[in-house]
Amino acid sequence: MKLDSIAEKIEKNNIRWIQIHFTDLMGRLRIVHIPADRFLEDTVLEDGVTFDGYSVGVAHIDKSDMIALPDPSTFLVLPDHENEARVIANMYNTSLKPCKLDPRFILQKAVEEVKKKGYEYIGFSPEMEFYVLKENEGWKWGTEHKRGYFSPPPLDEAKDYRRTLSESLQESGYKVKYHHHEAGRHQHEIEVKEMSVKDAADFCIYFKYLARTYAYNYNLLVTFMPKPFLEDAGNGMHVHITLYRKGRNIFLDENDEYKLSQTARYFIGGILEHARSIAALSNSTVNSYKRLVPNCEAPIYTVWARYNRSALIRIPAKKKVDIEIRNADPAANPYLFYAAILHAGIDGIKKKIMFEPAEKNVYQMSNREIKDNNIKRLPTNLMEALEELEKDDVIKRGLGKEAITLLIDEKKKEWQRYMGMITSADYELYFNC
Repeated sequence: MKLDSIAEKIEKNNIRWIQIHFTDLMGRLRIVHIPADRFLEDTVLEDGVTFDGYSVGVAHIDKSDMIALPDPSTFLVLPDHENEARVIANMYNTSLKPCKLDPRFILQKAVEEVKKKGYEYIGFSPEMEFYVLKENEGWKWGTEHKRGYFSPPPLDEAKDYRRTLSESLQESGYKVKYHHHEAGRHQHEIEVKEMSVKDAADFCIYFKYLARTYAYNYNLLVTFMPKPFLEDAGNGMHVHITLYRKGRNIFLDENDEYKLSQTARYFIGGILEHARSIAALSNSTVNSYKRLVPNCEAPIYTVWARYNRSALIRIPAKKKVDIEIRNADPAANPYLFYAAILHAGIDGIKKKIMFEPAEKNVYQMSNREIKDNNIKRLPTNLMEALEELEKDDVIKRGLGKEAITLLIDEKKKEWQRYMGMITSADYELYFNC
């Protein structure tokens, strides 16, 4: 979008403030508010806005001056704030060189690598799960325990909130496929149609921002925590992926039993080959691994299948074939997770990595069957995942050594802090040992 078009939108919608959004390496949204007249007159689009990179963890304290340079194509009149608009920025140093710790830049590099291989479009469709709670009422009201899937009103007590959120997403240009109550008590999901991979990552960040804003307006609480309740479903962030060449879905082969091309099988193989290290990005919190437990819908084994929901990668039953990755959760930084998926998939195509499908429920397989089928378990905790990431040269090279080193260092601090906590479970299990 050009400056003239942005100026026209600002005038037409009486925009008084511009929110400049960017995401730090840990996946946290950062916002600075600029008066609309200054945004135009001070050439913010060309020169950006300076900020303290040290305070957001992307620069050393002695070289902390950074620039947030808006991407004009992301200009959006906000549906939740009267007279306000948003634009997403990329991070640069004062020499206007891209910041190596900018997750959006890291994803863009991955996209460029994929396009060099002749795939001109990468389609992603994210699914966002979340809990909506009434403050001080916890989860004791609403649908029956673990039986909330597709509940009707009034059991679906947050339907009006979810509809408002969905309509605002549509107003923002996103094509909502559907919204519904999920399996968990007070759990919900909104799914959107396919978009470019970078737009999909932008969407995930915007979705969480918008969901929390409307929750505040409704006097509700929203959480994207991977496992907020011990005995109820965890929150996932599944994603459907398709590669295109010359406008054709190159994952599709009508003559194949699974409707999958050989390229798709190699792409799947690459993801499964690197799945244990990607877990540090797709399941990036200590809490994430309380969702990845046996005999639940969240997958814990490196397998793929057509309908099998115990598989990490599933091939949904639909005419336009895609691959669905099912282990990620919404606490992940989508830019880093998506970048890792692309690098792993391309590595699979390059090396012709193959995994045979496993249609049998993996949880019902014997240890011998699991071993014979070369099935590996995902890490059981964050530290194990970080150790796998440290060893994965393909993902480290793809995302950048500097970014991965800092990410691992920060996440190890998170793990150490968690391990140092004394919880009620410690007293319950060990007080009288």
